Amino acid sequence: MKSFSERNLISHYRRRPLFGIGDFIVVLAVIFALTLAADALIDADTGDTAVVYVGGDEVMRLTLDVDTDYEIPGTHAVLSIRSGNAMISENDCPNGICISTGAVSRSGAAIVCAPRGIVVIIRGGSDSYVTG
Repeated sequence: MKSFSERNLISHYRRRPLFGIGDFIVVLAVIFALTLAADALIDADTGDTAVVYVGGDEVMRLTLDVDTDYEIPGTHAVLSIRSGNAMISENDCPNGICISTGAVSRSGAAIVCAPRGIVVIIRGGSDSYVTG
């Protein structure tokens, strides 16, 4: 028969794991809360102008206040402005990444169509938000 100290030593090494499911849930909740707090603290200035470049040359400078569609000169692309957001709604490029970028409105955000050489950059505000 084992003595009390031997049984106590054995039970010491049979403890629960360091992290259980409850600890995992708490960590996820803290990460979620920090993400929401960081998103609230980031300055999200909306721009007021869309500057359109084709082949490196500025071809248009448009205000985001008026809802309308513009055909980008020298291309078959259409830039749509709706509710202060700019997006390329039509383009004949092979991969369509510029269309799938969607609407942008933050100052410094960009839409790029590399095959056609189109770059749309939102200007105004503090340019604190920059896409990669």
